[in-house]
Amino acid sequence: MPTETVAQPAGVSELTSTIYQNIARNISEGSCVLFLGPLAITAKEGSGYRPLTELCANQLAKGLNLGKDEQNSLAHVASTLRIRAQRSDTMIISDVQDFYSKAEHDADLHPVLEKLADLPFRIVINTTPDDFFARYYATAVRDYRFDYYNFRKPAPDPLFAFGENDAPLIYNLFGYYKKSESLVLTYSDQLAYINKITGAQHERLPDSLLAAFAVPRFYLFLGFDFEDWSLRVLLDALFKNARNSIQPFAYPLKGAQQTGPYAKVFFQGEFKMEFPEVDMETFSTKLLEYYGQLDGHASSDDSTARTEVLILHNEASDDDGCTALLSHLKPLKVKTLTVKDAVGQGDLQEWLRACFDRCQVVLPLVSADFFDGSNPALPLLDELVQRNNPRNRFLVMPILWKNCAIDASPLGGLRTTRPLNRIAISGSGQEAKLFADIAETLKKYIDNLS
Repeated sequence: MPTETVAQPAGVSELTSTIYQNIARNISEGSCVLFLGPLAITAKEGSGYRPLTELCANQLAKGLNLGKDEQNSLAHVASTLRIRAQRSDTMIISDVQDFYSKAEHDADLHPVLEKLADLPFRIVINTTPDDFFARYYATAVRDYRFDYYNFRKPAPDPLFAFGENDAPLIYNLFGYYKKSESLVLTYSDQLAYINKITGAQHERLPDSLLAAFAVPRFYLFLGFDFEDWSLRVLLDALFKNARNSIQPFAYPLKGAQQTGPYAKVFFQGEFKMEFPEVDMETFSTKLLEYYGQLDGHASSDDSTARTEVLILHNEASDDDGCTALLSHLKPLKVKTLTVKDAVGQGDLQEWLRACFDRCQVVLPLVSADFFDGSNPALPLLDELVQRNNPRNRFLVMPILWKNCAIDASPLGGLRTTRPLNRIAISGSGQEAKLFADIAETLKKYIDNLS
């Protein structure tokens, strides 16, 4: 394995292609972990993009008369405010929370992040205090788990599992801005955090997460500053028992200063870190191209939606399922429509098309009777499937109510079908739980459409 990336006149393009292909294939097999550094979550500013952590630091640094590099470091700014007694710890935390609460609605994030979220990573480690990357999963109606380490109040190990049927995990290493006590902001916080994760067993990072790193995987580090001293201690804690299982690659923010020779030698020697001479934006764009070329894979998963919900079902045989579904949707802030609302509205198919235009969620309650020739929605299924685009506020979520050959229908190709295992709800003995899970999925989806 090379210890330095050196420009060579021959063989470079073949080597690069091989690396991209290997990473793409490992992602498709669930054997690649994505690490998002402090510089990875970027938002539009002027004609370019800047890390949200820098924008937050700049806002907090107003009036401090710091140098450019100083005012771009959130830890440095927060620590300076504390040293100069201009803001208490509580006030600094509140300022950061205010910034991210506003950014949640206003920030125009780099589009490559959304495309990265479409790739089937089973583990995503985030080092910023936000959940913006996780929101891409919610707006695409994809199952996911979001959790974070709370260094002030460490919780018991959640016992994460990372099998083929387990939802992806997005884990915030340094807390979550909506949980004030979890945030790691100042240098003092960093030291306390390191003492926790390298100290007593019950205060370490979850063992079930650390154990996952012992499985041979590729690791992509996007947007990290390898000159940051704390990163050495952090990676040692994460990979203490996994040195021989990791193949990490580092991709910096476009335009960022290159990693110096001392840091390079350390991370290459200790963690076999590769430092290809390509920025994370170029790498991500190229990776998405290679992933799209894999057999059986599409390059992205389109999706989005909102608050008017249309339920399609066979009134004669499946009204009980519709009633049960409606009862679980009642707590949600949605307006529901069924075919019963078409009475007196003229041509049924015209009414349905009008509903497609005004509704943001369509829930076909699927059974064998749903495909009866008398169903007015049947001729519109192909059109309905083509319209499915959750991120543009039109979600089609088929619900398998009774056993039937859904895969042979136009609905069969939709990844938004529930239950995910495609085992019918009726007769499962878990009807209430499964409908509650569907309602919770819709709630997450609607909450993330602001």
